[in-house]
Amino acid sequence: MANTSGFFQALLDRVIPKPPDFLTLLAEQSALVSETMTNLHQYMQHPTDELSERLTEEEHAADTLKIRNLHLLNRAFSTPIDREDIYRAVDGLDWIVTHCKSTINEMLDFNVAPDQHMRAILDELLHGCEALERGFRALSTYPAGAEKEAHAARHAHRRIERLYRHSLAELFQGEVTAEMLKKREIYHHLMDGSRRLHSAANVLHDIFVKLV
Repeated sequence: MANTSGFFQALLDRVIPKPPDFLTLLAEQSALVSETMTNLHQYMQHPTDELSERLTEEEHAADTLKIRNLHLLNRAFSTPIDREDIYRAVDGLDWIVTHCKSTINEMLDFNVAPDQHMRAILDELLHGCEALERGFRALSTYPAGAEKEAHAARHAHRRIERLYRHSLAELFQGEVTAEMLKKREIYHHLMDGSRRLHSAANVLHDIFVKLV
């Protein structure tokens, strides 16, 4: 009887393959986001060519993860959570890594050095990304923890909004110069990264709601 049961289970697995562990895959991708944001945070403290090159490597690694995860998603017969939510999470997490590298590219192109406002915003971006990582890891073990971390990431976004407004108010005092305009572009770029952080946090929360 046991052999018969095993035969039918093997046959069923061939007809309906076991879906990939997408929760683990998203946790892995979110870990790369935190690592990349940590390196951007370090770059804002002490810019070096080594950190810039490391961010380029991480961007390539993120592209590889995104392609792999989307390929698995497209081939999956079924998914443990909503297929569209998986796609949104994969795409949203990848964009944050891409943003990290493009931030440095803009700073190098405009010849802009990090200032106190950029560092303050990066502090919050890092906190938000670390919350995302904890949240995506919690989905498979303690979903309620994912809700808490999604809120933490969104709170980081709101703090960044205040920092962004303050940075612009302090920047545009006196006659407008080319340096001011260059810095404004960097502030705006970092604000865009915060919006992506907020978007990813919303996806995390959506997944949590559907899991419970």
